[in-house]
Amino acid sequence: MLTIRQIEIFRGVMITKTVSGAARMLGTSQPGLSRMIGHMEDKLRFRLFDRTRGRLVPTPEAVVLFGEIEQIYKGFSDLEHIVQRLAKGDDRTFAVGASPSLGHSVVPQMLSRLTGNYPGLTIQFDILSVEQALDWLALQRGDYAMTVFPIDHPNVLSSRIGAGRMVCAVPAGHRLAERARITVADIRGERIQSFRADTPHGRIIAGMFADAGEDLEVATYVRFAETAVAFVANGMGIALVDSFTAMQAHADTVRFLEFEAPGVLPVYVSRNLETARTLIGETFEEIARNILMNLPRVPAAPQAIT
Repeated sequence: MLTIRQIEIFRGVMITKTVSGAARMLGTSQPGLSRMIGHMEDKLRFRLFDRTRGRLVPTPEAVVLFGEIEQIYKGFSDLEHIVQRLAKGDDRTFAVGASPSLGHSVVPQMLSRLTGNYPGLTIQFDILSVEQALDWLALQRGDYAMTVFPIDHPNVLSSRIGAGRMVCAVPAGHRLAERARITVADIRGERIQSFRADTPHGRIIAGMFADAGEDLEVATYVRFAETAVAFVANGMGIALVDSFTAMQAHADTVRFLEFEAPGVLPVYVSRNLETARTLIGETFEEIARNILMNLPRVPAAPQAIT
């Protein structure tokens, strides 16, 4: 069997037609290359070249051997092309699901940066309710989920990577609209759009009212924070929503106010442990952490999100 170096030398001579040309191509000495060809012929037990008057003429055996070697080199070239496509994320679909408030605010920014690193990557993105998030990963329908709650399943790893906070959405003409900060006591008696107590948002809001010693009286129950903001914009009262929802584009008829003691909304990134984590996945996790870490904490003054 020929060594890789011997195959390179033989191929170099066949391509350049001369020993000197092959020596230049391979960065070696001409005498050493000539000796190597001789060793190859001894090993193969047939001649590769007819040496007449200083010329090297390939034998029929050499022509057949060269054809096989070129097929191997073409295979290496194809393999390199495949490796490059895999490294760029070509022909790969990366599936991400997210809680509504995250999916409408920070996740698009995360995916934009990810596709900047992997321009050939195809994205599958879905908004997930609390009920959908578990099956999304446990049944391996997606690669990652970004949620405001941990996913409790033995095959799913949920890691807390950041947090938001609860803010208060009020109509632009509301008596509190120009306040820098408010307390839970300040909204006593208001018509509140809120969430059921068994939801992530609902538990945090209930805790804020309990800590403040205030009773929580809900006028309208909603499933999504975006719905609550829409109700505020249409004069149905006020709402406690998360800061990720406040980042989204809203009508200038709504203001978002900070609380003196805001409830904290954790953010989790989750994946299925039975699916191998890829470099693309690791990059997504790093991007997600960096974006959440560098979010502005508290605006200088309440303002409309437009």
